[in-house]
Amino acid sequence: MEITINIYSSIKQISQEEYEQLHLHRNGTVFYDWRFLLAAEQSPLLAVKKTYYLVAYHHGKLLALLPVYLQDLAVVDPFRRLAENAGVYDQGNDTGLFSHIMHCYDSMIPSRESSPELHKALFFRLRELAIEEGARYFGLLNVCEPSLLQHASELALNINFMLDRWYIDLTEYDDFEHFVEKLPADGRREMRRQLRKFDPQKCTLSMLSPPFDERLEQLTELCHQTTARLGTPQYFPAAPLARFCRLCGDLIRLSLVEYEGALIGGVICFRQNDTLHIWSAGMRYDLVEFSPYTLAFAHAYQYAFAQGFTRVEGGRLNEKIKTRLGFRPERLYAITSDRLNHLSV
Repeated sequence: MEITINIYSSIKQISQEEYEQLHLHRNGTVFYDWRFLLAAEQSPLLAVKKTYYLVAYHHGKLLALLPVYLQDLAVVDPFRRLAENAGVYDQGNDTGLFSHIMHCYDSMIPSRESSPELHKALFFRLRELAIEEGARYFGLLNVCEPSLLQHASELALNINFMLDRWYIDLTEYDDFEHFVEKLPADGRREMRRQLRKFDPQKCTLSMLSPPFDERLEQLTELCHQTTARLGTPQYFPAAPLARFCRLCGDLIRLSLVEYEGALIGGVICFRQNDTLHIWSAGMRYDLVEFSPYTLAFAHAYQYAFAQGFTRVEGGRLNEKIKTRLGFRPERLYAITSDRLNHLSV
């Protein structure tokens, strides 16, 4: 099959209608929605030196799109998983050309067919581009798609476990009450204890749809403060995160916890077909005795059941808490090159 690969520096250089047809054909995830890609380009959450889109065509028809980001390795690997698990080391100001952004936990190559030939062409061009840009590594991070991992392995790329993503299959439960009954014992006790502590006379739970008011900015500030307490203050910068959410438009929902009119916690969620993604959380604990974190998750669960979602995604990390909240792990892998020699392509 004849494959032509063009490289663009903005998603706006690609036909939005044609890309959205491709995304729909693949039943694509929220992380490859046009609005998400635009947000990642126009309001990056981690510093990006350059953004590229490798776009594959067959006789003028769009076959696939691979967004890639040139970043310092120190930026690409905020959780140190590439260094620990994949042997990707920063030897001083090294850069990498990777896909997708680190805030995505389901990287893939949106395409009309998942063929070895197509993946070979894209990875070869990605390698060329990485060398042209002086990057020391290239690849895809946070991948779980079996065919993509297999094809990458056949191309002699390195496949290493990165970390787990966490999910809930809601089809196993009749409703929220049934779900709580089936939580692990410690999680069930904690959920019921926090729900009892919640005072509806002073506190409110709500799920906001866009257009958002100033509570979006208040929540993104809480998200930043929360990640800063956990040791990664750069991961969710407040102002870029708010812009990111506004650019994502109707993809976003906010599960909010308020006490006497003050926002004390919440989670930023994405809607994706039959899946609700709980993506980023921000909390303060100084005003109330209950856990805003648990209540924000509980309200998101209730919303998911009410809206007919069949799956809830809970991001990565925090294994102990995620398990207690009913999530299960799914392994994610890094596809990475060896350290590149820039003397030849």
